[in-house]
Amino acid sequence: MVSTAIPGGRLVILLAAFILCGMPLHAGTAPVDFKAIPKLQELKDRPAAPDFTLPAPDGRKVSLRAFRGKVVFLNFWATWCESCREEMPSMERLYREFKGKGLEIVAVNVKDKRRDALAFVKELKLSYPILMDPEGEVGLLYGAFGLPVTYLIDRKGVVLARLWGPADWSSPAARNLFKALVEQKQ
Repeated sequence: MVSTAIPGGRLVILLAAFILCGMPLHAGTAPVDFKAIPKLQELKDRPAAPDFTLPAPDGRKVSLRAFRGKVVFLNFWATWCESCREEMPSMERLYREFKGKGLEIVAVNVKDKRRDALAFVKELKLSYPILMDPEGEVGLLYGAFGLPVTYLIDRKGVVLARLWGPADWSSPAARNLFKALVEQKQ
């Protein structure tokens, strides 16, 4: 189909270029640049995130599925992990900036005693949701053999990217990445 408003069918060529390059067609939506975060690996196969249900510190059961409709930053951590201690304050800054804009951070504590994990959360003044994985089963399901491990999951429950190790999640590049993710239309 050739548009008469743009000579020579340039609209069709422009649309084809956007589709082939993976650029979004939504006005005002920035493309997502996963390479902006060192070591963040975009997953080309885009698997569905395995669902799980774990207890929150207050004992209520929380399922990953409960966060559908939001971009989910799924992080696996432990109190003994120095890299976790270093990155979690930047996660908190990211959470405070984007929590009402379509982002949810879910931090899964792997194999710590509940009281140790809660003391750690209190010390770092973390306000994002914490779930407890006392046996490490969900951590193993997601390949969290070393910590921290982070997965970025879209609003439909599809894994977009993963990072093994820490990152500065409140850096300008990270904030731009999450701005693009939460502004994406479905």
